[in-house]
Amino acid sequence: MIRFSVHGTPLRLGALFAGAVLLAGGCSPGSDGGDGGGKDEEEQKPTYSDGPFEREGVSGMHQMFESSFRIDKVERYEDRTVLRFTTAPSGEDEELSPDAYSGGILDSGPSGIRLIDPVGRKLYYPAHDDGDLVGSELPTYVVGGVDYKMEAHFPRLPDGTERITVVFPGTQAEFTGIPVEEAEGERKVPDEEPPKYYSLNSGDEVVAPVNDGEVSDGYGWDLYSITEGTEIKRDTSATHRQVDLDADVLFEFDEAELTDEASSVLDEVVAETKEQADPDKPPITITGHTDGKGDEDYNQTLSEERAETVRDYLEAELGSEYAYETEGKGATEPVAEEGGADDEEARAQNRRVEISYNIKVAETQAEASEEKTASAGRTGDTAPPAPFREKDPEPVATGEYADDKGYSYDLELLPLYRDGAYLVARFRLTNTSDKDIRIATISGPYFSGNGLTGARFGSFGVVDPETETVYRAVRIGDDDPDEIRDYIEPPGFPYEQKPGSTNRSFLYFPAPPLDVEKVTFDAGPFGTFEDVPIEPVPGE
Repeated sequence: MIRFSVHGTPLRLGALFAGAVLLAGGCSPGSDGGDGGGKDEEEQKPTYSDGPFEREGVSGMHQMFESSFRIDKVERYEDRTVLRFTTAPSGEDEELSPDAYSGGILDSGPSGIRLIDPVGRKLYYPAHDDGDLVGSELPTYVVGGVDYKMEAHFPRLPDGTERITVVFPGTQAEFTGIPVEEAEGERKVPDEEPPKYYSLNSGDEVVAPVNDGEVSDGYGWDLYSITEGTEIKRDTSATHRQVDLDADVLFEFDEAELTDEASSVLDEVVAETKEQADPDKPPITITGHTDGKGDEDYNQTLSEERAETVRDYLEAELGSEYAYETEGKGATEPVAEEGGADDEEARAQNRRVEISYNIKVAETQAEASEEKTASAGRTGDTAPPAPFREKDPEPVATGEYADDKGYSYDLELLPLYRDGAYLVARFRLTNTSDKDIRIATISGPYFSGNGLTGARFGSFGVVDPETETVYRAVRIGDDDPDEIRDYIEPPGFPYEQKPGSTNRSFLYFPAPPLDVEKVTFDAGPFGTFEDVPIEPVPGE
C-alpha cells in the first residue's frame, strides 16, 4: 500500500473508483440510504438559475484566446444532444482562433468541451463521424465584440436527465446545473459561410456553419471515484465495483491461510458486498496477485490459493445466493513498478487480492425525474446537481511551491462544493517564476507526486478528518493496465503561461457523506489545509 502523511498521521492508501465531460443529473444508483440530514423534500431542493450561464476567461493552448462563453441552450433530440453556445472575443481587433475551444489540439471546433452527469456518473465527449468532429467551427480570424453562435453535438442524454455540468476547455471551467430541454421541431443545420472578418464590427452576430453527421448512441464513459482507505481499495462506477485488499493484512509471508487480523477486513467487505452486489448479475470474482519476487510458477500457485481462501470466506458468510469465480495472476499485473528506490513499498502494493462484482441499481437514470434527483437523489454521498455559480468566492487557504527547474507557483484554494456524487475543488494557480520562465503549454505543470498516474494533480486529495478516508481524483473509464486513463481535470492546462499570470482551475473528487461539512485538503507539494468548508447547496 502507498503511505503518505497528513499532518504527521501515516495513512495506508487504498482506492475507491466511482464513476464523463458533461455531468448530468438523474437518480442515484446504488445510494446507501439516509434522509439528507432530516430535511424534508422541499427544503432539500436547490435553487437553480434560469441563466444567463456566462463567464469570461482564457482558452486556446497556443493563442490564449480571451473570450466570454455563454451557454444558450442544451437540447435533447431523438438522435443526439446539442449544446448551443455563444462566444465573443474580448479584444478590439481581429485575432487567430485555432485551438480556441479544443483543449490543446489545433482545431477551431469545440472538441474540448465535455458533458458530465454527476448523478448518473457518466462523461460524454463531443461526437465524431468518420473521424470528423460533428459541430461548429470558428473562422480562422475572429473579431473582438462579435457574437459567434456555435454548436457542440453529443450522444442523446437519457430521458430523465434534467441537468448537466458542462466542462469548458479554459479558465471559464465548469458550468454546473445547466437545464436539458426537449427539442421542439426539426433540427436546422447552419451551412452558410460566415462573412469575412474585415467586414464585421463589434456588436455583430455570426452563426458558424456546422459540420453535420451521425452521432453514435451510448458511448458515454463511466466515471470511477478513487477513495483510499487503510487496508481496502475500492474501484467503483455506477454499476461495478472492485475492492482491492492488502495481502499483507490477510496472509503471513508466503502463506495462503488467513491471519487473525484478516477477519475484521473481510467482514467489512462481506457487509458491503451483501448490500451492494447484485446476485442476478453474477459472478463475484476473486483474483489473487503477488509481487515479482520469486519463481513464476510458485507465484502463480500462491495467487490462486489466496484467491480461493478469500472465496471460501465470502461464500461462508454470504451464502449460496451468489456465484463465485477465482483466478490467480501471479506477478503479471503489477500496480506499482518494482526495483526502484521504493521497491519494498511497490512490492507491498502488488501483493493484493481483488474482489469485483456488479452493483445493484435500484432505479435507472431514464426512470428518474428532476424532483427525484433533488430529493431521493440526496442520499448517502450523492447530492442533487449543483446550481450554476456565476462568480467564485474568496479563497479559504493559500500555499506556495517551487521546483528544482526554476518554476514557482502560488495556490489559492476556494471553498469546495457538491455536484451530484462528486466534490468540486476550485483553485487559482499563479506563475510566480522569474520573468523569463513561462509555463510549458504541453508538459507542465504537473503535481502528480506519489499520487495517481496520468492525473496532472494526482497528488491532491480530500481527507475526511473523522474517518481518515482519502478521496482522490475521479477517473474517466475503467482501470486498464495497458492504458493511462484521464481524470476530470481541465481539458488542457495551463492557458496563461507568462510569469505573473493566473489560471483558474478545478478538480472533481468523490464526495464524502452528506453530513461532512469540513475536510482537510491535501494539495500535494503546496501542503495540507485543515477545516476547508464545503459550501451548502444554494436554497438550503
